[in-house]
Parts: sequence; structure tokens; C-alpha cells
Amino acid sequence: MNKLLRIMFIVLIVAMTGAAIMQLFFPKMMGSKSEYGIAPGWQREIGFWNLAILPILIGVNLKYDYYFLRIVVISLIVGGLGFGTNHFLGFIEDGIKTISLIGAVENYLLVLFWIIGLKIESSKNRLDKKAFQ
Repeated sequence: MNKLLRIMFIVLIVAMTGAAIMQLFFPKMMGSKSEYGIAPGWQREIGFWNLAILPILIGVNLKYDYYFLRIVVISLIVGGLGFGTNHFLGFIEDGIKTISLIGAVENYLLVLFWIIGLKIESSKNRLDKKAFQ
């Protein structure tokens, strides 16, 4: 796996672990910072979702397989586009909520880095296949 993807996965694993802890143990505090308000059950659900995704992210880092790496990165791209768009729509609905705009920009930048990392990996994979022919 190329260095950009490796760094991106490490950053994501750390961020999702921290978010899961905060959402599971401090859901009211997390909800108070959210544009959607305080909904502890919803915050905990997001925390459990983060915990469910972590083994996939860790696994793809521990054992390299181009096919599964590509599936995981494409899923992260789709999720990032969805989350970013949701944040952007929240900002459009209420322009005072700049945190939503920051969330949109953050997610769109992550998508850009995932795409760049996947393109690098795809090029590397094609070169490796040619070397074995």
C-alpha cells in the first residue's frame, strides 16, 4: 500500500476511535456540538458504527490485498461524498452553522486524498502485473 493511503488509514482509524469513545461515553456533549441537537441514542449509534468499521480499516492495513483495498477505499469515497454533501446541505439551510461548512470541506478533502491514493495504488498494481508477465 502506498504511503498516502497508509497515512490516510492511520488518521482515519485514530479519528474514528476517538469519535467512538466520545459518542459512546459522552453522547450529550457530542450532540450539543452537532447541528442536529442532542440525541444521545443517535450519538451512541454512530459510535457503534465507528467501532464496527474499525476492524475493516485495521484489517486492510495489516494484510495487503489490492482487490479488498480498492473496495474499502471506494466505500470511503462514497461515504465521504455523502457525509460532505449532508454537511453542505446543513450549511445551506442555515448559513450560521459554519461547523457544517467545515465538515463538508473536511469530507471533500478526504475524498480527494482517497481518490489520489487509489490512483497511485492502481498505477502501482498495473506496473506490478506487467512485471510478472
